[in-house]
Amino acid sequence: MSKIIRNAAASKLKFMLIVKLNKKTSIEKALKQLKSKVIKTKQMREVRERKQFTKPSQKRRLQLQKAKYIQQLRTKEQQ
Repeated sequence: MSKIIRNAAASKLKFMLIVKLNKKTSIEKALKQLKSKVIKTKQMREVRERKQFTKPSQKRRLQLQKAKYIQQLRTKEQQ
């Protein structure tokens, strides 16, 4: 069970992943659960993005490039 904890100072939601352990649960199983939660919530992607500051104009430029690329792929499929 993961709980969402909201930080009032932050504009975005911050997630705190919690893996509950029983006495029967092995550490390997708990690590597997944690890894799957990290992947599902895209936490690592967020950490990598926040390592380095990107200007808003740079973000828009990258978004446009991606959209153009996807559009080119779709037009090639239709032909």
